[in-house]
Amino acid sequence: MRRLTDRLTGYAEKISAALFAVMLGAFIVQIVSRYVLDDPVSWSLELCSVGYVWVVFFAGALILRPREQITFDIVYAAAAPGSRRWLALASSLSVAVMFLLGLPGTVDYVLFMGRRHTPVMGLRLDLLYSCFVLFVAATVVASLVRAVRLLGPGWRSRI
Repeated sequence: MRRLTDRLTGYAEKISAALFAVMLGAFIVQIVSRYVLDDPVSWSLELCSVGYVWVVFFAGALILRPREQITFDIVYAAAAPGSRRWLALASSLSVAVMFLLGLPGTVDYVLFMGRRHTPVMGLRLDLLYSCFVLFVAATVVASLVRAVRLLGPGWRSRI
């Protein structure tokens, strides 16, 4: 199972790198068209924005682990290992519950946005923001998996 997870994470990293490459290419096109050719193109800024949204939520959903997220852990760091276990469990379960409660509204809003399009390239906004639904769902699954692992025998490696 670990090998499959590592392989899928590798694919997700490659997709994220490709999105960054597209963003960089669009950024360079914008600089050249604006400052060298004195004829700016509008699609490049929109492509950078779309790419950024996808990179942030796609990578946040599929690549980053809980330990790699930005956290405020003053209380957690000061606690004993046994207490850390319960703090991490409470944190994982609260994140899972809150995101799960928000998932139906998120899906509904993203589907509603299918009526609108981006101003320049005409991309449907439901497709653009579908990565956020993926992010919310993956966060729920990851939080529940972490909670189950914290209840298991190898919990010390999970805190």
